[in-house]
Amino acid sequence: KQWYQRRVAITAGKEGSGLSNPREGSTVSVSWSMKHLDRDLETRSVKFILGDGAGEGVVPGVEKALLKMKKGESANVTVKSPYAYGDVGDAKLAVPGGADLVYNLTLEDFEQAKYKYEMSNAEKIEFAEKAKELGTEYFKAGKFDLALKKYKVITEYLEPEAEDFDDMPDSDDEDKDGEAEKSEEKDPEHERKSQLLQVASYSNQALCLLKLQDGINAFKACESALKLDPKNIKALFRRGQSAEMSQEWEDAIGHFKAVLEEDPKNTAAASKIKFCRNKVMSFKQAQKKKYANMFERTNFKEPEPIKDENKVKPDFSDDEEGEAIGSDEEKPQEMEV
Repeated sequence: KQWYQRRVAITAGKEGSGLSNPREGSTVSVSWSMKHLDRDLETRSVKFILGDGAGEGVVPGVEKALLKMKKGESANVTVKSPYAYGDVGDAKLAVPGGADLVYNLTLEDFEQAKYKYEMSNAEKIEFAEKAKELGTEYFKAGKFDLALKKYKVITEYLEPEAEDFDDMPDSDDEDKDGEAEKSEEKDPEHERKSQLLQVASYSNQALCLLKLQDGINAFKACESALKLDPKNIKALFRRGQSAEMSQEWEDAIGHFKAVLEEDPKNTAAASKIKFCRNKVMSFKQAQKKKYANMFERTNFKEPEPIKDENKVKPDFSDDEEGEAIGSDEEKPQEMEV
């Protein structure tokens, strides 16, 4: 029995063929029978993209197991509750909350996903567009974490790869040849589509993160979008929302003003500015009241000294000068030379 992160246990059954396992992004065809204790709950066959199983009702534990299997392999897979249906369960399948499930799982076939470096420019664009469509479907279904995952894949695949300087040629001639080859590979249309998809991806990542109440990372996603397109209205607006979520009211006002600079008729941004200004005013009034109360609690008068009527004042008079040394009248000070 092989355990995966102590959540999924795989007991070998029928051996598969080949040397490779499917990786995330591969299209897999699988079948299983699933039970809880002695009750058979589901028998099913399904084809889906590994990593997107949630959209097809595939639990995370099954996807984890498939990453370890070969084509044609069958195995008994025990999936702990957190990698199955969690504490909620699934009423439709009669899975109780907190249930560990056992699958008799078969990987019928799979089409291996390509690595990023194996893809042509056209394939990368096609891959990103499909990921965007799927992310939008997840978002509309309220599955914001899954939508975020798909939007992140887009930027991972379309971001320019960092150059490996260890593999750079040493001679000037080789440098020129390398630069010529790189310039030939550049495709203006690909660059245009790639940038549009990346901007939309970062902006949509920000939207998902706002739904997930993560204002800090939403702000970072907006900044990434604006590096590529400084005038993008959605990214500008969501940057303001991110600052608002973090209660950075004055920063939010500045970001929403940037929206109005590009789109003076944007009523949503104008409304947000008014809202944030009210928040700033309320905060200042609350601070003023807080410190006023603090000063009132610490503002006290010192008690007056008690007068002793029977006390005799000493006589410090000087007979020679006829001047009271201890009197209230002071001598005028002379300027020193």
